[in-house]
Amino acid sequence: MATKKKAKSTRKPVKTRPVKTRPAKKRTAKKSAAKTTSRPARRGPRSAAQRVSVLLVMLPWIMQRQRVKISTMARQFNLTEAELIEDLQMAAVCGVPPYTPDALIDVYMDNGMVIAEVPLVFSRPLKLSTAELFAVSVMAQTAMQLPGANKKGPLASALTKLAPLMPSGAETIKVQLPKARYVKELLTASSSGERQEIEYFSPATQKRTMRTITARKVFEDAGRWYVAADDHLSGEDRVFRVDRIEQLSGTEIFDQLREVRDDELPWFSESLQQVTLRVQKSARWIVESYPYVSRVDNADGSVDLTMSVTSSHWLGRLLLRAGKGVKVLKPAQYKNLATETARSVLSRYSASNSASNSTSNSAS
Repeated sequence: MATKKKAKSTRKPVKTRPVKTRPAKKRTAKKSAAKTTSRPARRGPRSAAQRVSVLLVMLPWIMQRQRVKISTMARQFNLTEAELIEDLQMAAVCGVPPYTPDALIDVYMDNGMVIAEVPLVFSRPLKLSTAELFAVSVMAQTAMQLPGANKKGPLASALTKLAPLMPSGAETIKVQLPKARYVKELLTASSSGERQEIEYFSPATQKRTMRTITARKVFEDAGRWYVAADDHLSGEDRVFRVDRIEQLSGTEIFDQLREVRDDELPWFSESLQQVTLRVQKSARWIVESYPYVSRVDNADGSVDLTMSVTSSHWLGRLLLRAGKGVKVLKPAQYKNLATETARSVLSRYSASNSASNSTSNSAS
């Protein structure tokens, strides 16, 4: 799916309408606003992969129905209305070459409704070029190697049908993903409810702890695997990085199964301290890379971000990386943490250089 600007065409374009939002009636607007404010805020940024995967399901759904209320569609896909509008605006400038109006996705918003029309390009038989066929095959092979993939499902069947169409020599290319340790075992545990005993390493404290968890949801985010689980050591719901689990074994104790939705993922422990940062455009990667409790977008393009922090050491390193692009608003105890961290790092370098010089002088 490409995202290029609409190109001019010599053909008569199909009638399309740009994505737009018109103010609804006052009564409708108040009702919609009430629903939006009562909905719990999302606790972290949505990755590009998450947005695209939702769009791939969302677009056929709306094209089949053609006209749906914004509030209804937002509830259907577990999004806020603002997130839904943002995604649909992105979809409206997506299409296929030559990116003429008839090759773009025709979806827009009007008077509180989402309206979609099927572009001509989607009514034509799909024809793949050799490069596209190869790319689809490689991506499908990659997906088949992910933990939990159905080796006999529709995707496996599609791969079998694509094989005779592949160019000569393509069968010699094999896709191998790095093995994700314990992901398969945790997927099994999340579907059975069996408690697992794990040895978990925390980089923030540089300590290893033995914990008993009940896995509820195993998922991938930004290239890393996580498990949302009941942590019987702290008595809280926690999210653990799977690559930091050093040992895992079943306990033969089973808990009742419980589903965890994406917006309920317990990224933050209630015992963690919170910090509010003002993030400038130059450090926008913080907003996109780390889960947060809440955010406020300011008129100048900066973002006031409230995050949970595991330690002052972790926060200090983050502030050092961001430089002048971020400032601590509260609590007051962390306002000078960036300067203190920088001095600490410099003192270590000075001590290291002094030790090296002493060693060199002794040797000479």
